Amino acid sequence: MATQAINMPDAQDIDTLAIKPKREFEDCTALLDDHEALNRFYEDNGYLFFRHALSPQSVAQARDEMLAVAADNYGMVAKGDLTAKWTGKPLMGFSEEGPEFSGISRRLIEDPSNQEFLAKVMGEPACMVPNVQYRIYPPKGPVTPVHQDGFYSPGIADYRPIWTALVDCPRNVGGLMVAVGEHKRGYFHNLGKPTPFPIPEGLVDPDTWATTDYEAGDVLVVHPYAPHAAMPNTSDQLRVTLDTRVQAARNPAAFSATVQSVTPTSVTVKADDPAIGDVTLDVNEDSFIRVRDRGVRESFSGFAEYTVPGMNLLVVRDGSKATMLRCSTNP
Repeated sequence: MATQAINMPDAQDIDTLAIKPKREFEDCTALLDDHEALNRFYEDNGYLFFRHALSPQSVAQARDEMLAVAADNYGMVAKGDLTAKWTGKPLMGFSEEGPEFSGISRRLIEDPSNQEFLAKVMGEPACMVPNVQYRIYPPKGPVTPVHQDGFYSPGIADYRPIWTALVDCPRNVGGLMVAVGEHKRGYFHNLGKPTPFPIPEGLVDPDTWATTDYEAGDVLVVHPYAPHAAMPNTSDQLRVTLDTRVQAARNPAAFSATVQSVTPTSVTVKADDPAIGDVTLDVNEDSFIRVRDRGVRESFSGFAEYTVPGMNLLVVRDGSKATMLRCSTNP
């Protein structure tokens, strides 16, 4: 699949709030024991959807931990209120990758029964890509614009983005919608505009959008090329979800690491995973570098000055090359 280089500086951006999904996701649970059929559905449609896929106990634990953060750190729910009803307090000083969430996603993904499910999704044992966004969005809060995950995560091969509802998220709470089948046409992001390179109006077929009324423990797997976005939250509760990614455990391309040393054309890192250990990787102009600001690509020319020992990074490698170096998250 060739990446499309769209350059339309005068184009109007697609309006997420104007999208009205007309289609309903199909539940793929019946395909879990037929990996060939599961992959065929994924490649044909650009998503997989599973009802109540994760262990109820693990979902409840992750929900409770995220709501505790919402109450203690941001005052957006009453302490102990598991319904996630919004207090009316605005979202202030929030980071989707804040250290207060550390460990929640990893505990969810590494739960043994959830590992069994993810192994069926991947067709082999899975492990996390240490890249997580935690969402505790109130009504009238941020709306994720239409985007394609793969555009922002170059170099991670054979991974699958996982979106999980931790509370019931009917349409009015603002769950995800996907443009079904539009993943086959490459990237739509507009290089003619500044980051985040918004997708222009008119490129995505408006009749392809699908969604559902999500329930706690539902999982949506989004193809890296599939255009998708969050619907607006018009309810009275928080949208409590998390985004992560999984990859093959046998040879993880993406891992968390600490920078040990840097040259103008290489970086040596110590991986958190002792099985990976210390690794020296080549860095060049093709490497996607975001070590100071996760939203801004750095110029390669100053790599050895702004990348310093002690930095905690998400590292993606292809053989001996670093394809991406990114600010670390808190999985």
